[in-house]
Amino acid sequence: MIRASRGRAAILLLLMFAAGLAVGLAFERYALHRGAKEAAAPPHGGRSTIERFADDLGITPAQQAQIDPILVETRERMSAVFDRVRPEWEAVVDSARARIEAVLTPDQAERYGALLEQQKRERESGGKDDGAADETSD
Repeated sequence: MIRASRGRAAILLLLMFAAGLAVGLAFERYALHRGAKEAAAPPHGGRSTIERFADDLGITPAQQAQIDPILVETRERMSAVFDRVRPEWEAVVDSARARIEAVLTPDQAERYGALLEQQKRERESGGKDDGAADETSD
């Protein structure tokens, strides 16, 4: 009985870890690839984080001219790093999903697939849900 409980707890922890990893990596991927779009719809009164930092630090136009290329290069390098690890990352996520589906009932597996599809659509639309989500959407 105790051994079964420990097994269930281990599976639950693994599922929570896999879900957290998938969500975290998906958000990171979204953030990395969003790039210049971030400035198009910034939060906090229409100002991006960079703009707020520049204001708070009193960045001069000359300093901003030096910082901008650093940010562009950093964004490009981060994107290149992600592009290199993407196949391995996707394999890990696919493996976790397959293992999770193996634990679920057919109905749960179908709903799980629908939830994943809904998340994918939300990521592709910039995180905006069109309100058409139902039990079969991801």
